[in-house]
Amino acid sequence: MKVITKKISAVLSVILLSLVCFSNAYGNQAELDAQQVLEKVDEYRNFKNKAFSFDLELVSQKPKKEPKVFTMHAKVLNSHVSLVSYQEPRRERGKALLMNQSNLWFLSNSSKKPIRITPQQRLLGEASNGDVASTDFSGDYQASFLDAADQSAPEITLQLNAKPGAIAAYERIVLFVDQVNYKPLRATFYAKSGKKLKTAYYEEFLQLSDVGEGIGNKPQLTKIRIENELKKGNVTSMTYSNFQLEKLSLAQFQPNQIKRLMTK
Repeated sequence: MKVITKKISAVLSVILLSLVCFSNAYGNQAELDAQQVLEKVDEYRNFKNKAFSFDLELVSQKPKKEPKVFTMHAKVLNSHVSLVSYQEPRRERGKALLMNQSNLWFLSNSSKKPIRITPQQRLLGEASNGDVASTDFSGDYQASFLDAADQSAPEITLQLNAKPGAIAAYERIVLFVDQVNYKPLRATFYAKSGKKLKTAYYEEFLQLSDVGEGIGNKPQLTKIRIENELKKGNVTSMTYSNFQLEKLSLAQFQPNQIKRLMTK
């Protein structure tokens, strides 16, 4: 009888432990509202309001064509202020994208003054200017839960709607997030008409070592694959590397200061 009682107690202990783990894993969504979940997602893409830099490789592939490869270097002051300068191919050097609040400019060697552009314009392949210049969602989009009642699902589904006046590249995004650690999994992007434009898959994360100011062992998004939903087979990958914290100021991110910032 004692043996049976011990076995029952052991089984109950396992069940209770499982319920506690389940509650911890799936209770997070109830503790955070949708916008807070989105801010957690952004922590995999930036450094919590710290200025930083990184290298970016864009590879655009189309069926039966040679891939196009661009490399860039980005400096980010915050979610609404950044500079992305072209590095390779060599013929592209001297070009840059500057984002400052709700303004986006393009600079090239052939233009005397920066040219205003939109975040929706295509940069390379399936990647738009906004995809490259922006490093977060929460600054440009308001989040709400989709299927919020389904607490047993392994994913949180968020709907993101562009904030009025924001430099958002898309009218609406549906973002799928890991229920436990808030990692972004994939996102579908929509036009104003409601047409599905493309789907992004957040494929690789790297545990960063010390990048400065004591920030170490930080999980960082390092690869995104974007598939064109209108032209099947058109795929662009974005690979991030060489993250470093920087000392930058808003005065450096002005149209008349672009070339000086690009040389530093």
